Parts: sequence; structure tokens; C-alpha cells
Amino acid sequence: MRDKQFYINAIKMDLYRVVVAAGDIRKKIPVESVQEFMEHALLEFNKIQLTHHERDLKNELQNLSNTIEQILNKSEARLKWTENILTIRCGL
Repeated sequence: MRDKQFYINAIKMDLYRVVVAAGDIRKKIPVESVQEFMEHALLEFNKIQLTHHERDLKNELQNLSNTIEQILNKSEARLKWTENILTIRCGL
């Protein structure tokens, strides 16, 4: 069995990939890739016992995952959404 830090690092890497893919507003969001990384991060959260803070971060990530369609054509909303993903990553 892998330790908790391994899974936290995996989540952080997935969220980094989301930020890189979604953060450049000059390019179209690769929605399928972003969703795949988000789903993988959420699955990794399920493999560890979460603290209250980590559970809150997971819930926030789930909420952001559900709103990706709303930011596709809105640069400011997209940047704020990406910033929120980065904030979750930093919170871990």
C-alpha cells in the first residue's frame, strides 16, 4: 500500500496539468484532457483518509469540475476557474 503523500503528490500533479491546459486563454481548452485529469484527481482523493480540510478541497474540486462548461468562452471566468484549481493544489 502506498502512503498518503504519494496520493497527495499524484493529485497535485493532476491539478498542475489542469492548470497548464486551461490557463492559457490564447488557446482553446482541451476539455477532454482537463476532465480526465480532474476525474483522476478525484479518484485519487478516494484512496486516502481525508482530513476535514482535504475533504473541503475535494468538494471544491468536484464543484469546479461540474462548472467547466460554463467557462469555455469566457476568458475572465476561465482565469478565475484556473486560479481556483491552483489554490486547491496549493492547499494540499
